[in-house]
Order: sequence, then C-alpha cells, then structure tokens
Amino acid sequence: MKAKSVSKKLFAFLCAVLTCSVCMAQVDVESNDLFSKVDKLIDSGRRMLHGVDTNYVKTACLPWQISLRSRVAQTDLQMHSSIDGASVFDGEFIEPRVKGTGSLNTDPRFLTKVSTAVGVKVGYKGLSIGCSFQVAGDKGENFSLQGVGRWYSVNLRWHRFKMTTPCVHFAGKMLVREDVTEPWLDEAVPWNFKEKIPLDAPMHISTLMFDGFYIFNSKKFSYAAAYNQKTFQLRSAGSWIAGFTGYYADFDYDSSRNADFMVMMDDIGRLRQCQVSLGAGYAYNFVPAKGWLLSTMFMPTVTVLNRTKINTYKTNYKEVDMEHYDDPEEVDYADEYRITDRGSHSRNNKVTLSCNARVSITYNWSRFFINANGQFDNFNYKHKGQRGHLNDWYVNAAVGVRL
Repeated sequence: MKAKSVSKKLFAFLCAVLTCSVCMAQVDVESNDLFSKVDKLIDSGRRMLHGVDTNYVKTACLPWQISLRSRVAQTDLQMHSSIDGASVFDGEFIEPRVKGTGSLNTDPRFLTKVSTAVGVKVGYKGLSIGCSFQVAGDKGENFSLQGVGRWYSVNLRWHRFKMTTPCVHFAGKMLVREDVTEPWLDEAVPWNFKEKIPLDAPMHISTLMFDGFYIFNSKKFSYAAAYNQKTFQLRSAGSWIAGFTGYYADFDYDSSRNADFMVMMDDIGRLRQCQVSLGAGYAYNFVPAKGWLLSTMFMPTVTVLNRTKINTYKTNYKEVDMEHYDDPEEVDYADEYRITDRGSHSRNNKVTLSCNARVSITYNWSRFFINANGQFDNFNYKHKGQRGHLNDWYVNAAVGVRL
C-alpha cells in the first residue's frame, strides 16, 4: 500500500494494545470527462392500444417525445475475509511481542462517489434514443439498454470503475508479552478498528446486470406509464409479475503492488461472480388524482445459478516488509513485492435470496410531464472464508414534452 503495508498500519495499534495489556498485568471509455452513454436505446413493443382497457390505460396522441434527463447513481461493494491470525502475526514477523490467535477478520468497503449524468432523449412512437454525459462523481464507464412493452420489461446495465481507497475494518485477537524472553499472557487481547487504507494499485470492478419480467395484468396495468411516459395510467391498477435477474461482477486487484492486501484477503487477487435468479412479485400504479401517478415494484428472487471463481497468489510480502521495517513512514517499497499465480478455483455456492425494487412518481399534463424513478439491486457472494455483497442504486429524473 502507499508508503506502508497493512501490517505496519496495524503495528501502531498493536503497540498501544500491548502497552495497555502490560499495564493491566502490572496493576477507503475511463476518461469520463466526455464519456457518453447510450441510455435506453430502444423502447420496443409499442403496441399499447391493442388488448388494453382504455378506461385504465391510454396511449399518447402526440407521436414525438423530447425530454431532458438526469441520473444519479452509486455502487457499494462490501467484502469480508476471515483468515488465521497467526499466519500474519506469528510472534516473529513485524512484532515478536504480538501473535495472532483465532480468526483475523478483514472487511473492506468500496463505495463509489455518487455519480451525476445529464442528457437528452428523443422518441417517436415506440422507439427512442438518448445520450448523456457524466458531469460529476464516479468517473467510471456506463452503458444501459431498456425495452418496455405492454406485457414485459427488460433492462441491461453495465458499469466499470476503479477504486483505490477502501475503508477497512479489522477485528481479531492477539496474544501479547512484555518481552520476547517471557511467556505469552494467558488472556488474548481483542483489537478492533476501522481505517481508510489506500491500495498501491487500484482495484478494477466491472458489473453487468440484466433483469426482465412478464406483466400478467397488461390489460389494466401499464409499466410504461410510470417509467417512460409513453402511455397514461388513468385509474389505479396492479399486476403480478414474474421474471429473472442476471448478474456478473469482476473484482480484480491482482497487481503485485497489492501483495499485502491479497494476504489479508486470503491470498485472493481476483474474484468473479455469476448469478442467475428467478423471482415473482407485484407492481402497482396508484393514481391519487388526475395527472398524478405513483408506482412501486418489488420482486424477491432466488438464485438458480450462483458460481464464484477466484485467482490466488503466493507473495513475498513478509520478506519485503521485514527488510523495510526500520524505513521512514514515507518510503514506498511496493514495487519490490512479487506475486506468483497459484491458479484459479471455481465453486457453486448455496442458494441465496436477493431483491429487485423500483419506485416512480410522475405528473402529466396534456403535452408536458415530469418524472423521477429509482431502482435498487442487491447481490451476495460467498467463497469459503470470503463473502460479501454489492448494492447498486440509481435515481432518474426527467422533464419532457410531447409533440
């Protein structure tokens, strides 16, 4: 890590713990300045009028639609690793008066800055195309597609970004002794702290999310009324839905400069996760007054495919850190780390539960409309001593006119 390894950052804390225990014994395209994404390129399946109850749903009379749009989004990755504490703090490495006992738990959290994008969307009847530009926050790359029909909805979102400063929570127990010639104290000393620790090389994260569902009550319920304003919901109505979600993520930090971080993560330098889930839920459009529409959707899912693949590495982390034990804090020796690929391992994981939730609010005039809608996704993974979850959310807002 920048300037010093994880173990050296722990050392100051452990020395404080040791001192306290002795006293007691005695008494945190990538150039996104101009990056644009094609947002919701095709809204297909515009045959809204056929087969619907026009007392509940009607289509817009004007064929053209132009809207100004904004989007804010954030991704939150939380990881957990549990390893043998003595494999890192063995009573000799770094500090001979400290030895790990039991599990050493490391919980890094990678939270992107809230990204903001603005753009424009132009539609004609059932087709629309839009583009947006990233203006603030997360400088990653994004791409999304959406298709909405009378009886279905499909969404695909791809996001690639990198993180350099996770907030890491460490917890475990240590055996301590006042001097290397004395025996270890009988009672282990717990230690628990959280700190932002910069990686010496960034972690590259890519996610691909897909969801689609079937709308059973397409005669009276219109998903398009709430999420692309191609139709009007005149009366309140709901529908059972059934669908599936697909998720793929790649967490890659296998640079030799991250050798110390890999040790804390059970020698893992890259992790890939693939999930396919089936689910059923309910969507409801509430019309409290003329022009208003409040819409919610919730679909719990159960994984039918949950596969994890990891790459592990052997490192010279301990040897290099010992050589630089007396170096000043500002010395950066991460280029001396070396890693050796020990191969990849795959496994199928147990069934897990996830959810897909959305909410939207719209107000329509005859020609104009305003809308805000958001979505939240949650995905979980597990591989032996490693586990974690990824939360992804976004909120879209739009002001539009029909021509």
